[in-house]
Amino acid sequence: MTGIRIGQLRLAGSTGSDRTYGVSFRERSTIRSLSVIAGPSQTGKTTILDYIRYCLGGSTHPQHEEVLQAVRSALLETELDGSPTVIERAATGSASKFASVWTSRLDELRSADELRLSVEPVGDSDGLSQFLLAACNLQGVLLPESASKDETDSDLLSIRDLFRVIFVPNERLDNRSLVFEQANHMVRQKFRQSIDAMFGIHDNEQAFLAARYRTARENARIAEGKARALRQFADSEHPRGPMQLELDLSEAASTIASLGTELAALDVEQRSTQAASVNLRQQLDRAQRNAKDAQIRVSDRRSLITRLDALRGQYADDQRKLNFLLEAERLFDPLQVTTCPACFNTLTTSPVIVDGHCSLCHNPVDDHDSHDPSQASVAVLEAELRAVKTRLKSLNDYVQRLTLHQNVLLEESVVANEAADAAARAVDAIVTAPAPWLAIRDGLNERLIQATLVQQSAQTGLAAWQRVTEADAQAEELANEARRINAQRKEHRERPDRAELIHDLSARFGQILTEIGYPKLQDPFIGDDLVPHVRHLPYTAASSGGMVLIALAWNLALWEIAHERDADAPGLLIIDSPQKNLGHNSKGDDRDFADAQLVENFYAHAKNWLATDGAGAQLIVVDNSPPESVDEDIVIRFTRRADSPPYGLIPEATS
Repeated sequence: MTGIRIGQLRLAGSTGSDRTYGVSFRERSTIRSLSVIAGPSQTGKTTILDYIRYCLGGSTHPQHEEVLQAVRSALLETELDGSPTVIERAATGSASKFASVWTSRLDELRSADELRLSVEPVGDSDGLSQFLLAACNLQGVLLPESASKDETDSDLLSIRDLFRVIFVPNERLDNRSLVFEQANHMVRQKFRQSIDAMFGIHDNEQAFLAARYRTARENARIAEGKARALRQFADSEHPRGPMQLELDLSEAASTIASLGTELAALDVEQRSTQAASVNLRQQLDRAQRNAKDAQIRVSDRRSLITRLDALRGQYADDQRKLNFLLEAERLFDPLQVTTCPACFNTLTTSPVIVDGHCSLCHNPVDDHDSHDPSQASVAVLEAELRAVKTRLKSLNDYVQRLTLHQNVLLEESVVANEAADAAARAVDAIVTAPAPWLAIRDGLNERLIQATLVQQSAQTGLAAWQRVTEADAQAEELANEARRINAQRKEHRERPDRAELIHDLSARFGQILTEIGYPKLQDPFIGDDLVPHVRHLPYTAASSGGMVLIALAWNLALWEIAHERDADAPGLLIIDSPQKNLGHNSKGDDRDFADAQLVENFYAHAKNWLATDGAGAQLIVVDNSPPESVDEDIVIRFTRRADSPPYGLIPEATS
């Protein structure tokens, strides 16, 4: 079945506690068609309804101190379009902006996957509100802010809009604003639009087209403004216009290509010049190395000759010394006696060794002394002198050859220096050669830069004018789209007639008042504005008890007709305190409504309808003292007595 049904409310205890609170609206595995929450006031009956509303997307959760201390989160087991679904919202601190959803029953959550849905903003197309409305086939319904204006904003129908149909709180039974006629305009209008949407009277296609037209027109306006701004910018920054910019771009491209060719040719020529320059520099490097090597060889040769000259001088000195010694040896030999030591006459023959005896003194002489020492010494000196002369001659010859070769080295050094100087002059000559090439290339580069700037400016200008063209095209396209949608709106302007629905609601409204036993009932009907009338007067003219009965009958009629017509409605009605101002609760001056049978008749009508045409619908009632006829329908009865549980929704809150 479509719509929303409530199976069970479970309140998880505070952190650290595994205690739970709540109430089940099931009988075995089936959701009860009628569920009564009974008990005296201040026991938490209305709090149960508040938690149901909160789990379904309400903006607040109960703020009673005992509830805030005991409850951590609220879990509501529902059937959405026949599918078991659990919704959980945190109930501590401020209202949670997200809800956890499981396609499961409360006792099977561990095996189900959790889905997180946003609660705020309530208009979120992917939030909890649209998720719940989808069970009623009401997702995506747009409500125009003005029913008379073609061009008006629209709001998405939310579950909170539908709360005005689902929930009938205590204060609404007699507050003279049953159909929110005393509320602000938007609340009153959304209430009526919600009912139209439930019964298919609301033309959602028209609202959708209106929203599309408004969006398309706004987009066209924005696009037109953007195109206008782009055109102003293009006119101020690129006044030459797109055609002239095209010519500038073409001319700049041609100039850039021509200059590129010239630069390439110039670079080829310069590269050949650079190759020759490299060769000359290499030759200079080799010539300088050769000159340096030649200078080193000359320096080494001069150093060698200098050292050899010193050696030659030493040998010449040795030769002079040997000659002097040899002459001295010959002139001053002590063993050469020519005068007799006794008479001082000249000896005719020099003394000699004869048979081992001196011929002069006749003394014996050893054999090793038998040779002539003077002759031996002279022989040694002569041999040494010959060796010195030989070495000196050899050294003189070598020095002479070195001196001759030194002249060759000097000539080679001069030639190498001249070659290095020539190579240096050649390199110096090419240093000044690139100057004209650089001047030519700089000129070409300058022209290339100017042409590139012209090209870039033309490209930027053309891009700006292209954006203008695209913006104009987009603005025109959006304007055409807005005109097309507006034409569709005119084709769908006719709205369905509401007269039949109002007639059926009026008939059921009168039938219910009759079955309940409304005193002195005359001419009950519901006007086109949904305001109920009795005895030819608006319901606000009735007594306090009369207004309660009218409110009950009006809400029952809407609930019943929607279910019987298989409308896109929740199929759920929740009423708080239907005995208000009735029976023993009636006011002293309202005797006509003091009869307790009125309450009995209310329940009898509801049970009879739920058992017949209303099979599958659900009614939840909060009643302080329901009649015995609904004892079997009471799902929980609070006592507010500590000795007779359950005391209340939070049993431990007894004071």
